[in-house]
Amino acid sequence: MTQKNLGGSLRSRYNFSADVLDIVIGGRSMIDASVGLELKTLEEANRFIKSYGYDFDNPIEKAELMGNFHEALNFVRKFFLQPENPQGLRVEIPRKILELTDIAELFRMAGLHYPGQGHDTQGYYLKNWACSILKVIHTIAHIDKDLRSPYFLEIQMQILDRFYKVIHRDINGQLFLGDKDGNGFRVDLVAFETKPKKSRESIILKLLHKPENVAEDIFDRVGIRFVTESPLGALKVVKYLRDQMIVMPPNIKPSRSRNTLIDVEAFRSRLQDLLLRADRGEISDVEFTTQLEEVAQAPQVGPENPHSSEYYRAIQFTVRQLIKLRNPLYADLKELKNQARSNPIHADLLKMIEKIDLTHIQREIRFFYPYEIQVFDRRGAEENERGRSAHSDYKRAQVLSAMKRVMGGLADASR
Repeated sequence: MTQKNLGGSLRSRYNFSADVLDIVIGGRSMIDASVGLELKTLEEANRFIKSYGYDFDNPIEKAELMGNFHEALNFVRKFFLQPENPQGLRVEIPRKILELTDIAELFRMAGLHYPGQGHDTQGYYLKNWACSILKVIHTIAHIDKDLRSPYFLEIQMQILDRFYKVIHRDINGQLFLGDKDGNGFRVDLVAFETKPKKSRESIILKLLHKPENVAEDIFDRVGIRFVTESPLGALKVVKYLRDQMIVMPPNIKPSRSRNTLIDVEAFRSRLQDLLLRADRGEISDVEFTTQLEEVAQAPQVGPENPHSSEYYRAIQFTVRQLIKLRNPLYADLKELKNQARSNPIHADLLKMIEKIDLTHIQREIRFFYPYEIQVFDRRGAEENERGRSAHSDYKRAQVLSAMKRVMGGLADASR
């Protein structure tokens, strides 16, 4: 074997691509990949698409992916380009991409293998555009394949029903969390809100700025927001939800818990001291509460979410609830079998209906679904709404972050 052939052999066996080293075992997102796809021919591109999950021999699946392509183009125009986004890039989508009728060619563009595409400035410009559009298409594909989406309204109702049952107003109009009759432990509230359903564009945008770029990892499609008078009141909300088993600690997603409202260690230390003094009868109820309010102060930490303001003060956590949905197909098929047995029908049709085995059909669909709870004190809520951590600032930062991730070198070149 010649030295040249040996080099080629070794390269084919040991040239580990960035896909292997950075993405599969390195934990990097494909959205952040710096290299394109090495798909040189239409056959390779079609094989990649089929392995991804789409069968282009099926015209419905091919049309679906082309629909995702056009939706991706519209999304990029709206959020990442001027004039629709005044802070967007001053560039236009290349005509060669707009005129594509076979999405497999987009994959070839991403690897510098589109017919006539050279290794020059224009060739790399086209490559960068192809990569950007493919990132958005990938995100849209994951949204459309989330099996739980059709059940969202029922999911939302089952989750929120637990909370609506313990939210009341007393005879003076005071909103509170507790038993309807007001007896026992209750927490006065400034506000209680539930989050409206996220728009499709909002979900795409959120996924594009997250390293975990899959629809299952959006945890706040269902969201609940409490506002209390004080940080201590916020803690009392969490305590009530736990004590009443509305929130189950085993179903908390640990990595999603955030607390920028209360210094837990300082609070815990002072609480134990006050409880010991209360046991000895050395402190009154009012003194106990006053001193506990004083120690319930914010920790000196910055936000873990890079798009949140350092002034964002809240308790935030994600809970998973077991959702149970009746499968309408099971009941319909059962009724069909009963009707077929009790009414005269063609023998062949009856035979086909009798072959339907209901044991292979779930009577009930069950799965865990995440939702997010945020608890603010009044001061923090007002600051978050109108001040330096306003939601509009958060969304603007989110768009800019997603734009930089998706557009890559195009974003740098247009500045």
